[in-house]
Amino acid sequence: MALGGTTLVMALAVGSATIFIGWRRPFLMLAVLVLGVPLRDFITRWLLAREVASVESVTALGRWWFVLILALLGVVAVQRWAQWRKQMPTFRLDGLDVILAAMVVWSAFETLTSPSRAEAFTSLRGYLQPIGVFLVARGLRPSPKALRTLLVAWLGLGALIAAFGLWQGATWEEETYRAEGYVRQDGSLTVPPTTVRGKVFIRPASTVSGPNELGVDMVILTMLAVFSLPAANRLGRLGLASLAAVFTLMLGITFSRSAMLAYVTAWAGVGVLLLAAARGKRPSPASGAPWPILFGAALGVLAIGLALFRLGVFGVLTSTITNLTSEFHYVDTVAAIQHLIANPGGVGMGMVEPKGAISLIEAGGSYHVEGSLFQIAEEMGVWGLGLWLAFLGGALVRIYRGWHSLTEGVLRAFSGAALTGWAGSLVAFLFLPLMQSISLMVWLWFLLGTALAASKTEAAWSDPRLRAAELPQVDG
Repeated sequence: MALGGTTLVMALAVGSATIFIGWRRPFLMLAVLVLGVPLRDFITRWLLAREVASVESVTALGRWWFVLILALLGVVAVQRWAQWRKQMPTFRLDGLDVILAAMVVWSAFETLTSPSRAEAFTSLRGYLQPIGVFLVARGLRPSPKALRTLLVAWLGLGALIAAFGLWQGATWEEETYRAEGYVRQDGSLTVPPTTVRGKVFIRPASTVSGPNELGVDMVILTMLAVFSLPAANRLGRLGLASLAAVFTLMLGITFSRSAMLAYVTAWAGVGVLLLAAARGKRPSPASGAPWPILFGAALGVLAIGLALFRLGVFGVLTSTITNLTSEFHYVDTVAAIQHLIANPGGVGMGMVEPKGAISLIEAGGSYHVEGSLFQIAEEMGVWGLGLWLAFLGGALVRIYRGWHSLTEGVLRAFSGAALTGWAGSLVAFLFLPLMQSISLMVWLWFLLGTALAASKTEAAWSDPRLRAAELPQVDG
């Protein structure tokens, strides 16, 4: 079947299922996306390695996530419009929405004025697609049961991803990775090796695009486990602390220095939240004593300390620090800063490499920079990056202020993970093009939307119907 035919069949199947199920259970379909998208790369590799279908057909099938987002966004938009017309709530202009709209408009303007509109549109699509997840998550009011079920399933999936990655790191050789499809079109491995204590070690990718994405995924999962501790019972706390340690161990085996910086940043965010609560500046009615979180933190720190020492990661980090000025990512970042100082308008949308889309890889680019934040600046100008940072910064500040007043443990878990996960990821985005990793961005945008809506979701739960069943609600 031709590429167009495969894409059409997939789009009709996924779109129809999303509309049919999502009309009554939109959060269920959103959960399917969150839990399914980290397996997309693994399934694609499995199909290609076993030659189950052609490259074109597998690539087309792999676009299911985009169709699901579009269909679900349409469902939620229609439902919200119908409810808005019925209830006619008072219109209030949200500052974050204004910045988001300005960010999208500016991105579109840069696309239209780009030297190459085809590549610019492909790049724009990569930035905006995951934002649909944010809009859907922010607009839904799932039931407590639905959110708890997703949290448990998410952590369970994370445990499987970590276990698979640990198995790869312990047993897989280069031949195994090649046999299982972890190769690019040019024949090189998608999992870059590193040298540890004089020996070559292939960094595992588990089910996602690569070890760097896997490392940041582990940061997010660690934060979800840690912020779930206070609301759990004694046995649950032991299980969550153990999960946090496993996620931390997996992070160490990725040897991703940017992910490790993200991990430290995320824990700093945990510390800021705890200090604010301890000083009484923000009430924390449902959190109880912070000792469960501190206990989890101690276990996590101990686990990563032992893992890094045993695996030789300390040696890798020491070498990086002592040779910082000659490290590729340091040189790349400094060069990007100097270029932006001289050229604040950047080089144009779609003109930056490396990019993940096949069409952009084939087209190449006029400027190379690895860090996602610098890619935004080069494609949209420093003022475009300013809009992105203003939106994300404003969102995180709002989540921080709202986290302390939440009383529902599951909402505190998602909101805390959103705050610390995004803070850590932004540090990683300074050095790596991880905003191109669709599964990572689906997770991050889902957390951001859920966290921003947390206070309204909690208020909606005062309706007895929402204690048991999910009902779409309109912000008002």
